[in-house]
Amino acid sequence: RLGARVSAISRLGYDRVRTTGRQDVPFLIRLAGGEELQARAIIDASGTYATPNVLGASGLPAYGEAEAGELIDHALPDALGADREAYEGKHTLVVGAGHSAATTLLALAELADTPITWAIRAGNATRTYGGGAADALPARGALGTRLRAHVDSGRIRLLTGFFAHSVTTAGDQATVISRDPSGVEQAVTADRIVAATGYRPDHSIAAELRLDLDAILGSTRALAPLIDPNQHSCGTVPAHGVDELSHPESGYYAVGVKSYGRAPTFLMATGYEQVRSVAAAIAGDWEAARDVQLDLPETGVCSSNLAEAQELRVGLATGVSGGLLATLLPLATVGASEAGGSCCG
Repeated sequence: RLGARVSAISRLGYDRVRTTGRQDVPFLIRLAGGEELQARAIIDASGTYATPNVLGASGLPAYGEAEAGELIDHALPDALGADREAYEGKHTLVVGAGHSAATTLLALAELADTPITWAIRAGNATRTYGGGAADALPARGALGTRLRAHVDSGRIRLLTGFFAHSVTTAGDQATVISRDPSGVEQAVTADRIVAATGYRPDHSIAAELRLDLDAILGSTRALAPLIDPNQHSCGTVPAHGVDELSHPESGYYAVGVKSYGRAPTFLMATGYEQVRSVAAAIAGDWEAARDVQLDLPETGVCSSNLAEAQELRVGLATGVSGGLLATLLPLATVGASEAGGSCCG
């Protein structure tokens, strides 16, 4: 269904409270246009791109953030393409320490006469720079090396210990004021702001389903300790599949970056294995579904041929090339353009 937006998912004739007979009825999928569909399983791959984190450093919007919205973009604006006019020659403040911030900073650095300020909460940018030439993912190491060179040369001005607290506007400019936990303030006035502060999942379309969400991350409870960013980097997340992605609502699975909740440790390779495992389970091949395999260097991996390898495993598990499933009731897959709603931030 192209151009369709899912507004809600429930069980046919059942709200979240009613139990008896629940497993015997199909899912009910309501589209924003008023149409309703039925399915025996749901794969929610709607991502998190439509629900970015706020600019404010404490998880709350910075004072004045909403009012300054026209001057604030979120991660990965097309600074060298469609959005070039909005950034070229304009002083831009980029807030965030992830790879989306790094990618945005490198793009802005290619624009002439475009001052750039980069603000992070940490005391240094070591995590963003990564392993350089020693990084197990060479492209990512090169990203950090190039970014560091721009900072060292003064092309990009780096501010550390920056905790966005309030935003004020005057004409076509905005001033972001940082207030760190000790009360020390910093202020930056810029023409544009890029809040590369990550994303969070929106589970509102599944509000009538029985979800078991971790209180901290918003992932499934079983998955949370495996992806906790306080304990894991992208490459140290262990292989996981249908068992860790299951909810009390049998047949509903959130996969991909949405499955990670607020954890920024998601890699596409992990998502491929998630989907292969879930597809095998829906096809009834539980042996294949639970045979989860993932081999990542600690610095992460992104491989162009990995998708082909995972597609082959899906085909072998389901007996259908590409993993397509034909059932009396369809499998409903909610994609990023349809609801709520990508690699790492």
